[in-house]
Amino acid sequence: MADAPKSLDDQLQDQREQSENTIRELETQLMRAKEGYLKICGAQEYAAILKKQAEEASESTTTEVVDP
Repeated sequence: MADAPKSLDDQLQDQREQSENTIRELETQLMRAKEGYLKICGAQEYAAILKKQAEEASESTTTEVVDP
């Protein structure tokens, strides 16, 4: 009977360690997903800036040609 609580304690400790490892792995995956998301957002902002600059350059070129 003394072995039963010890065995239960061992099982619970194993489950606890497994849960801790799972949480660590999931936190790492979440961190990587967030980093990827932020990179994508940054790329979108950069693309929007480039598009705006191209439009402004196009407008200034058009204005110069139309108004000599």
